[in-house]
Amino acid sequence: MAWILGLAAAYLLLLLLVARLSLRPLRTPLFLSPGFMGVPQEEVAFETEDGVTLRGWWVEGPADGPVALLVHGYLMNRCELTPMAPWLHRLGFSCLLPDLRAHGRSGGRQTGLGWLERRDVRAAAEWIRSRRPGAKVVLVGSSMGAVASAFALAEDPELADCAILDSAYSRLAEAIPGWWEFLAGRWLRIVLSPMLLLAWPMAGFNPFRVDVARALRGFDGRRLLLVHGERDVLAPPSHARRNAAAAQPPATILWMPDCDHSEGRWLHPTRFYDGVFGFLTARGILKTTGASDDSTGGWTTTEESHDHA
Repeated sequence: MAWILGLAAAYLLLLLLVARLSLRPLRTPLFLSPGFMGVPQEEVAFETEDGVTLRGWWVEGPADGPVALLVHGYLMNRCELTPMAPWLHRLGFSCLLPDLRAHGRSGGRQTGLGWLERRDVRAAAEWIRSRRPGAKVVLVGSSMGAVASAFALAEDPELADCAILDSAYSRLAEAIPGWWEFLAGRWLRIVLSPMLLLAWPMAGFNPFRVDVARALRGFDGRRLLLVHGERDVLAPPSHARRNAAAAQPPATILWMPDCDHSEGRWLHPTRFYDGVFGFLTARGILKTTGASDDSTGGWTTTEESHDHA
């Protein structure tokens, strides 16, 4: 009996440790910068409404051009979406690439897995408005950054003109077990699933109520482009369909064939950039309407949805 109690105690301790480490993740060092890729780079800092200091890079583009807010995913930092900055810069964009709270070189000790980070997106968008009043603003988010962007835009539809959401989960309570399966397979998902209940009081919010589709209900889907891998384990294709269907009219999904979580833009860059370019053109963010050239990589309609995913 004693060994059973000891085993149970060890398991509980493991769950508590994993919950704490998940909410206070190790920080990934900076590994790539816009300046290294040949575009302007300026270090900036600003504060969120709850007093967290965020740091990031500003890529200066034409004064009358649009601005892209590039928002990274969990365990990443501003470097994750840095490869998009030169492409956007060639199209006439300025870019802001912030580190979200508890990531990179920003302040804060605890992540909200997209929920608390909506405040970071809002603060970043407000900083852009102060720097470039009247500019068209596009949110571009990956995974957790996509979720944070969706929540921020749903709370304040005037925050940005449109959003590109790559690999956004739909319900956090389903994405957390999916994360463990994404890392090591279904066995880890089974072992660590009870952690969600233990993490609830640590997080300070109810993870079962963090619901992207609910937030997007009735939102103008023409302002959204969802990018999603057909083989996403963390956030299965059903998550993308649920998010897209919540908007009115439903948002377009750009499916990435044979791709897992946030892999599409790396494995199918031409398809990704074509879809993004077509979306930005359709939304009037880009004025280019003619044939493709070297600066755009070409573009195709985003309506090609691979419904078999």
